[in-house]
Amino acid sequence: MKRELSPVGSRMLACAVLVLLITDVLLKNPADRQELMWACYWASVSVAAGMLLKLDTLVAGGVVFFAGLGLPTWLLGTLIDSQIEITSVLLHIIPLAAGLVYISTKAALPRYSAVSAWLLYVVPFGLAWRYCKPNAMINLSHWARWPVPSVIHHIWQFYVVLMVISAGMVSAAAGMMNSILVHRSNPVGSVEAADH
Repeated sequence: MKRELSPVGSRMLACAVLVLLITDVLLKNPADRQELMWACYWASVSVAAGMLLKLDTLVAGGVVFFAGLGLPTWLLGTLIDSQIEITSVLLHIIPLAAGLVYISTKAALPRYSAVSAWLLYVVPFGLAWRYCKPNAMINLSHWARWPVPSVIHHIWQFYVVLMVISAGMVSAAAGMMNSILVHRSNPVGSVEAADH
């Protein structure tokens, strides 16, 4: 049987995420505040708000986003740009870890966790496309360095591919996480024992 995370423990994890977010915002150069449109900020807020409000879908959406999309693309971007900031590292590890602790007490992911994770990318993507400077490449909403123009000729084609890949990545992450949770909640031995 799963043990629930205590309300105090849940609030402490949520507060750790919020303190990290606030610290990052305060340390940011005002000219770089558009970076708050990065989807990882939104996923961090989703994890913290979900834990504070006991809304499992928000927490799961944030965790699935980080596991399937946020952390892998951040690692790839870090390798490409060879640039590491300590707050960036913490913002990709602490919300994910806090959310995993919270989600690990559940028997399964809430329904539509992959959809909420995907929306945590799509909504800030659209806002970044509308309001952010193209050279910032926030959420790849203004991709200026597409390496293979002979494969994808138009920007709208790139956007369609991006949306499909992002949906696939969060769906795969949600499927794997849910499988682990369900397996841990219903071990084979206990299922067989219950059948007899």
